[in-house]
Amino acid sequence: MSDADNETESARGVASRSLIKVSVLVVVALLVVVAWLAFEFLLLLFAAILFGVLINGVSCWISEKTPLSRKASMGVFFVLFLISVGLFGWLVAPSISEQVDALSESLPEAVERLRERADDSAWVSRIMEYQGSLSEAVSPGDGFSVVTAVLASLGGALTSFVVAFAIGVCLAINPRVYVDGFVKLIPLSYRARTKEVLSESGSTLQSWLIAKLIEMLLIGVLTTLGLWLLGIELALVLGLIAGLLSFIPNIGPVIALVPALLLASLEGTRTMLYVAGLYALVQALESYVFTPWMQNRIVSVPPALTISLQLLFGLLAGTLGLLLATPLGAVGMVMIRMLYVEDVLGDRPGREERHAAEDYDER
Repeated sequence: MSDADNETESARGVASRSLIKVSVLVVVALLVVVAWLAFEFLLLLFAAILFGVLINGVSCWISEKTPLSRKASMGVFFVLFLISVGLFGWLVAPSISEQVDALSESLPEAVERLRERADDSAWVSRIMEYQGSLSEAVSPGDGFSVVTAVLASLGGALTSFVVAFAIGVCLAINPRVYVDGFVKLIPLSYRARTKEVLSESGSTLQSWLIAKLIEMLLIGVLTTLGLWLLGIELALVLGLIAGLLSFIPNIGPVIALVPALLLASLEGTRTMLYVAGLYALVQALESYVFTPWMQNRIVSVPPALTISLQLLFGLLAGTLGLLLATPLGAVGMVMIRMLYVEDVLGDRPGREERHAAEDYDER
């Protein structure tokens, strides 16, 4: 082959590689645009994966503890789930519905009481100055409060989660089909590692969600019991709000505290202090007792990163993004650790210890 032919072949190779790079960049740009336009749909899909992982994990646990197969264990899970939902709707839902109506009527009254007391109390007057928008939102003419608006938004997100739950059931029935189908899109040399990353991500989601559900139950029960002992009306719905909003770290407990303090203000300043102390005690138990106990079982997302993700996803997708920011952060940390830190940087567990041992042997 002559030099001219070699130069021509080399030029074709360069052109081909350049075309491939440009094509990859175009595809990535298109994927980013599609992800931006369909961001809420992707979050809903992630919620479906979250439910699918939970259902599959619980079914596998039942299968390990009993002679039942995974499919039979999943059937047992759904039967128990439907029974629990039915009992909840029969025994508790009517009381909660009544208390929600009473709460929507009591909150505007509580704000009006604070307005009346503002003239006699300097600190209440200062608070009311900074909460003008809240006062307007909960005025008797509107009949709604900021907290009610937040809960309505949360209700919309929960409605979306019903759709996500249905998709999650489909994913949990036969997860191997979807995992294998996704892995087939990956080059052969990376498929084994992709399966490892997906398995670790699924385990992380499962552990995180189970821990969070237990935490929500504990916070809801402890808050309801504490408010009942303090003689606060609507303790059941306030405890339910505290339990549900604890799904959102950092921000949720603060939002849950607002309606409780407003109702307590009807009983006096001392009751407000008692209620604030109760919520602080419950959060202290969650932060210093439950969370440390679960830290060895779940990925711990740093608080600053959690808040940043909540702000980002809250701006992009509202309440749905706020709810899913933490599990997305947990999965993101797993993928960054495995795909970037370990595979790209080569910083695998035990690597530093092995290097230290080798250096010691050389000495």
